[in-house]
Amino acid sequence: MKKYALFTLILSLVLFGCKKNKFKKPTDVSIKMDINRNASPQEHLIFTSGSIFLGSFSIEGERQEGEPIAFSKSFSQGLNVNFSSISNIPELAFDIPQGNYYELVVSFGTLYNNGNNTVVVNGTYTNSSSVSFPLKFEFKAVDNFSIVGEDDEGGATIVLDKEVSASALIKFDPVYWFGTVSNNLFDNAGLVNVSGQQTILVNSTTNEDIYDLIVDRMEESTQAVW
Repeated sequence: MKKYALFTLILSLVLFGCKKNKFKKPTDVSIKMDINRNASPQEHLIFTSGSIFLGSFSIEGERQEGEPIAFSKSFSQGLNVNFSSISNIPELAFDIPQGNYYELVVSFGTLYNNGNNTVVVNGTYTNSSSVSFPLKFEFKAVDNFSIVGEDDEGGATIVLDKEVSASALIKFDPVYWFGTVSNNLFDNAGLVNVSGQQTILVNSTTNEDIYDLIVDRMEESTQAVW
């Protein structure tokens, strides 16, 4: 009986150890950043490119089994990321323990860029006469973003499997940012010569009335889809 009890105890410890180690096995995770490239509902706005200058990036998660996780990276010289839906960002690769995550939070911040831009978004505005103008949004401040991740079907539970590499797409939505800007404001915006083209430039010193409507909406509607 004692031998049986000892065997059962050892077997339990082995199984427990295997189960515990299971949730330490890493999943290769890559990150992409992009913008909403669909036309606005009124079809007067479309955005095509841009970039962000990062100073920090972190991922925190809570799992159904296993310990919580937290990973972070900082970039003292800044990391410039061009928006793309297909290109992984090599500097933002993580090995994250596998598991069923009921919460994965992605946080990141821009870094002061010696007076240069920290976020840039380029697009086109088309007025009611079907005349189009380049549109450029510039943001120079330091700001922080925090986004609760979701799976690609909009669910809250995100499954990471050590056998399958995972990717998260962080998507900003400049169509939403500009959603409260009226056509009248666009039509009366000052034009600036940018690379030889008359452009609706929006920043803290140019077309400030439009800028002020946008900056408070930048974090809203941003997604992190796994």
